[in-house]
Amino acid sequence: MPPSIGPRTDPKLSELPLPPLAQRHVAAVFDAALSAAPDRLAVRDPARQLTYAALYEEALALAGGLDRLGVAAGEHVLLMLDNHVDHVTAWLALSLTARVEVPVNTAYKGTILRHVIDDSGARVMIIDAVHGAVIAEVAPALLTLERLVVRGDWPADRPVPRFPDRLTVQRFEELPAARALPAALNPWDLIGILYTSGTTGLSKGVRVTHAHAYGYATPALFDAQRPDEITLCTLPLFHIGGQWAGVYKSLIGAAGAVVLPRFSATTFWDDVRRYRCSYALLLGAMANFLYRQPPSAGDRDHTLRRITMVPVIAQLDEFKARFGIEAVATGYGLTEGSTIVRAPLGYAEPGLAGWLRPDFEARIVDEHDQEVPDGRIGELIVRTRDPWSVMDGYHAMPEATVAAWRNQWLHTGDAFRRDGSGRFWFVDRLKDAVRRRGENVSSFEVESEINEHPAVLESAIIAVLSDSTEDEIMACVVLRPGGTLQAEALLEFLDARLPYFMVPRYVEFFESLPKTPTEKIQKQVLRSRGVTAATHDRGPTPRGRPR
Repeated sequence: MPPSIGPRTDPKLSELPLPPLAQRHVAAVFDAALSAAPDRLAVRDPARQLTYAALYEEALALAGGLDRLGVAAGEHVLLMLDNHVDHVTAWLALSLTARVEVPVNTAYKGTILRHVIDDSGARVMIIDAVHGAVIAEVAPALLTLERLVVRGDWPADRPVPRFPDRLTVQRFEELPAARALPAALNPWDLIGILYTSGTTGLSKGVRVTHAHAYGYATPALFDAQRPDEITLCTLPLFHIGGQWAGVYKSLIGAAGAVVLPRFSATTFWDDVRRYRCSYALLLGAMANFLYRQPPSAGDRDHTLRRITMVPVIAQLDEFKARFGIEAVATGYGLTEGSTIVRAPLGYAEPGLAGWLRPDFEARIVDEHDQEVPDGRIGELIVRTRDPWSVMDGYHAMPEATVAAWRNQWLHTGDAFRRDGSGRFWFVDRLKDAVRRRGENVSSFEVESEINEHPAVLESAIIAVLSDSTEDEIMACVVLRPGGTLQAEALLEFLDARLPYFMVPRYVEFFESLPKTPTEKIQKQVLRSRGVTAATHDRGPTPRGRPR
């Protein structure tokens, strides 16, 4: 059980140091796991499972196949794969032999997909057959891709994709060859190029070193991960949450991970029971979906006891009590800059991101990079005390790299505040923040209040154009199955809970909200849609006073 703590107690992250920089890479992780427990479960999916010894050998056999194809150390290889053990072995085949993984979001298609493939400069791409059609659509225009390695059979209910003659196509199942030799890795070697969602322009490829990836995954070890722990991973492996905070975290701890195709609120607890999982990473939206499911007699009949939840939902205490969860952790991380802030198991609170890691520096600043006092909202900017622990820059985008590192600090693009005890509180994405009636409005805070309504499943707050120079607030709301609610009734509910300037003017109900494969709401899609004929308009709020 977690220790009994007060809300301002320092969890003393400084007493939980990272290993020496030289050991922060995949090869060192396997050296430790193979020495301690070669026959322990490393990873499984619904079809098969591998021990650490088997995973290591299978990854090196795949790497041997890449040797045969002439893929050199340092070369980029694209992976467009779903969640399964083969995805893990392919990623590790590249990482153990000093090649560079370029994971591709499986929802990408068209111009976005072509940009990622071309920008990476990769000659080889490994895909699941189900994604062949979207590759075929862009293949004639691709600049560098020469070989497609296809896992599985083409879907029987679709035409067989046709590719240009210059693109060689071969089966993934025929790729393994004589075992490759693992590389002598360094923490500064590139492990991957991860493309961030392009909300205001082309997606940017974040250049990630081995030390950076290790540092993102490691904070979960502050929770004293047990070797017999089984982590349930339902986030996509092309994303840092699935690959690093899920599987890689488990590998670093010489524990096990279960990889499932996707998150499902209706089958989640059945999966926990089936695989006897004791740890899971849940995005706040996922936790909310679980909490909104109808109560069941089996809600506490499972093995899950420890959770990392990001962000923490307002109903944390009720969630823990209902599902028998012993302790919840949270934190804040980003692809460019590792997991910077962490609240270990037992320290999570709604809105809290946690305490700064000892190997990082952080400031909260205004638009001119001037530090703001504790309690004031500003942008979180960071830098690391250890080399190679944040991004090596944006791939082939020097101007974007310089902009992100303005004044020699990495700018996160996220609004935070810090309290007098050194705790960091997430406020909003800067691009999602709303300026209304002379006040800054946190979409996160408004959404939290809307989600408190018993009829609401989830919501998203966006800024829409107003008649003045500032924003109006629109609430995009999904109701629980069978739930009924009128827009004005929701607004009256919020009147009693929020300052007048935070209560939305517009409300629209949706069957579902547009999301990424990682369950993040695509607010840019909602913003571009804006107010429609189906939107309820309450009318403007008089400035300076409540209704």
